[in-house]
Amino acid sequence: FQSLSSDANTSVDVIARQQHVPASEVSRLLPLAFLAPDIVVTIMNGMQPIDLTAKRLTRLEHLPMDWVQQRKILGFPAIAD
Repeated sequence: FQSLSSDANTSVDVIARQQHVPASEVSRLLPLAFLAPDIVVTIMNGMQPIDLTAKRLTRLEHLPMDWVQQRKILGFPAIAD
């Protein structure tokens, strides 16, 4: 995401070529840049819900931008305000 937002000449296709992957793979993974920070930390610590696998996470049809909705869809407990 940083490359896309900081360089007007960068596109999903350019990143795909640089990383030697299909553009569809870049497009599929791009929404993960917008995961709630606490979800990222929990996953990095290996404490995510048991059914939240890398395959499931990368194959989501739609990942909401709203962090509350992300937690709900991915099976994380709600965080009190």
